[in-house]
Amino acid sequence: MSKLTAIVAGGGIGGLATAAALAQRGWAVTVYERQDELRAVGAGIYIWENGLRVLEALGAFDEATADAFHGTHFEQRDNSGDIIESAPIGGGNRLLTVPRSQLLAALANVCRRADVKVVTSTEVTGANARGELFFAGGGSAVADLAVGVDGVWSKVRETLGLERSHEQTVEGALRTMVAAAPGDFGPNDLGKYIECWNGARRFLVTPVNEQQTYLALTCPDTDLRASAIPVDKAVWRDSFPQWIHLIDRIGEFPINWGVYSVTRCSAWSAGRTAIVGDAAHAQTPNLGQGGGMAMQNGLAMAVRLESAKDRRDIPDALEAWEAGEREIVEHCQRWATLYGEVTHLPDDVRTRVIRGAMSDPWVAGQIFRAANHAPLGTSPPN
Repeated sequence: MSKLTAIVAGGGIGGLATAAALAQRGWAVTVYERQDELRAVGAGIYIWENGLRVLEALGAFDEATADAFHGTHFEQRDNSGDIIESAPIGGGNRLLTVPRSQLLAALANVCRRADVKVVTSTEVTGANARGELFFAGGGSAVADLAVGVDGVWSKVRETLGLERSHEQTVEGALRTMVAAAPGDFGPNDLGKYIECWNGARRFLVTPVNEQQTYLALTCPDTDLRASAIPVDKAVWRDSFPQWIHLIDRIGEFPINWGVYSVTRCSAWSAGRTAIVGDAAHAQTPNLGQGGGMAMQNGLAMAVRLESAKDRRDIPDALEAWEAGEREIVEHCQRWATLYGEVTHLPDDVRTRVIRGAMSDPWVAGQIFRAANHAPLGTSPPN
């Protein structure tokens, strides 16, 4: 029997994870990437326990997490630099941070080992329900399965008519890396992911390895000075004086700005064409689960498609995949959005809200539910 074939639009984290998971289950897979090479967009990335389990299942864990920062606490601080809450990361869960480029390279190598074909400089402009992708400048490719993992402005989603809503938030972020140096962190800072608040501005400090530290500087898009590129360092120094030594290094690495998108769809597939990741369920980054959700859903899709004996079985398998995954994804979207709402509170009110919420076991359980989830196709927790 000949192999089933799959074509994937998008060579990012979600696209490569999906391609690898399918190829490892016997599919002949081709990935189409619009850039001239596989290239990570962004700086650092959080990978919670659910995402780490996916990397283990795909065989990408060791390379993706080499030299990664493995924190012990996630800590919020107020506008005076005082601790609001310092939550330990435990209970058998892990949270690692790595450069996005390292994660993408690890997934690309897994794809190569699984004989995934990658075609660059090819922009996908649409799709139909018959497993066909259309390219800029004309031409198309058709397979038993087509998958759009082409981001928040997905052309696959658009042409299939699956979008129910696409909201952009008021808040956005400047993301970059700076070189790490001895003495960057005091004795009370070690082993922590640190999120500092001052008015509607946030400053997130995250080591990714011994050489680099990931910074996310968030603010409303109406805060023109704080959201400017090049970064107006004076603005951020005034808001977060305890981190001046890191702010002064901004500019050594590329910087990007973007507001957040939340996408919701009527369905994640039409016929033999599906959407994965931000194309289907973009969320704010407040829970650090955008990449994790994309990877776990790509793996879950491949597992569900193991029941497909030929192309006629694919639509039913895709419906079963969505039915099994949608609830946890929408839960994660909802709580990521709720977390972001504290941005709009006065400083003293925000402190009370965060402290009360994070000390409540039920609320904490909702916030970390996605991280505690064992994705389909991974080993169950010990």
